[in-house]
Amino acid sequence: MAAAMTVTDVVTVPQPQVEPTLQIRLQAQTVPRPPPTMAPKAGLRKLKIDPSRALEPTRKKLSTIESQRVMTVFEETIRRVEVITLLPHILQNLDRFRISFGQELIELLEQHYRIQESYQEIRDMLDQQLAKRMRSAKTQSTEAVEEEGQNELDREETQEESIVRPSSASSAGSFASIDSQTENMRRNLTYVAHQLSNSCKNILRCFSINPAAMNAVTAEFKKRDAHCKTLCGNLHELKEILLCKLLTTPREEKEKMAYLDEISQRERNNAVIIDKMEAELKAALDDKEEEIRKKNDVIRRLQADLHQIEKFSEEHIRRVKTEAEKQEAADMKNSDGKRQKLQQEINQLRTQLQNLTMEHRESEQELRRRKFKIETEVENWIQKYDQDMGERQDEYEEIDAIYTEEKKQLNELEERFKTLEAEYLQIMEERRLAREKREKAERELALMVKAATTIQAFWRSFKVRKALKSKKKKGGGKKKKK
Repeated sequence: MAAAMTVTDVVTVPQPQVEPTLQIRLQAQTVPRPPPTMAPKAGLRKLKIDPSRALEPTRKKLSTIESQRVMTVFEETIRRVEVITLLPHILQNLDRFRISFGQELIELLEQHYRIQESYQEIRDMLDQQLAKRMRSAKTQSTEAVEEEGQNELDREETQEESIVRPSSASSAGSFASIDSQTENMRRNLTYVAHQLSNSCKNILRCFSINPAAMNAVTAEFKKRDAHCKTLCGNLHELKEILLCKLLTTPREEKEKMAYLDEISQRERNNAVIIDKMEAELKAALDDKEEEIRKKNDVIRRLQADLHQIEKFSEEHIRRVKTEAEKQEAADMKNSDGKRQKLQQEINQLRTQLQNLTMEHRESEQELRRRKFKIETEVENWIQKYDQDMGERQDEYEEIDAIYTEEKKQLNELEERFKTLEAEYLQIMEERRLAREKREKAERELALMVKAATTIQAFWRSFKVRKALKSKKKKGGGKKKKK
């Protein structure tokens, strides 16, 4: 058994190549570099106290105008890149931003969309032209090979010249036309690309003077694709690096360089330790491989024994399979006899089923005829009932119309003769009471007539249902007697 060993991986820190800033370059020309044992020691002691913040600058704000201008330009560049990366989403959803962008910006975006489509169309045509040229070149080379083989077989120089020269002339002419078209397309593509660049510049200028549009676009940051998000993230990281670079003083730069030298020395020491431990690991791996080889020999012996056991088991399986086949043949003979017997029973039952089906079909047809007849009679009675009720309804409507007209006349008379004397009013009141009594009697008579009609109708329907039930009972009794 090989001894188990634990190897600790040492992470090597790459040494960043730090470019000296403008201030360092200016000082390098006038001030000589101090020896490494003088000034940086205090800085190194500070760095050793807090290694996690060793590479951070001491200042937190930019003090020079030049650095502030650099950061302002870089931040403006980031904002423009963020707007440009959202242009595809804006062009697809232009109606959403129509109010917040304004007419001028919308016109610029629509013009940009048209230029972009023209650029894509010319690019596709150029790709097709190049593919066509490649295909024609391949075809020409294939034809040349075939013609050369044919010329070698024929051995006729005159025929070779007559075949090769026209083909070469035609191919040269086709290539020249294709090259000219390709060159024109490339010039057009360059011109449209220049227009596309100018359109992007105009759009960015318009965004810079329209804060509402800039805020609306910034709110759509989630709509960028993965590549654009990666680009924006890298730009923000570059911004942090640039800010750190601008905040770093020359003295801090020297201290960082000294700190990085110390880290490099530690890394070299760790590399020596890693080499030593790798040698020990290799020795341990060799011991482990030797042990694995021994175990592989044991495994091979066990596999040989297993192969022998498999041979014996195959023979046993073959004998069992033979016995099972014999038993299966005997069971098949028994099952054939049972199957024939069951088939005969099935045939008998199928014959009985057909006979019963014929009998029930005849009885069903008879019952269907009776049902149709009864339904016809019921429908006739219903129609007769509906006709009677319709006549009664018409009569009621006529009486109601007469009553309505008389009441209307009464109202007119009452309004006309309001100014008459009290005796005349009393006489009219008596007449009105008499008329109301008469109308009441007529209404009561109409209601009685209607009630009597309804009762007669229900009585007739009851008589009809009773007669139908008696007919059904008589029919059922006759059938049972039959």
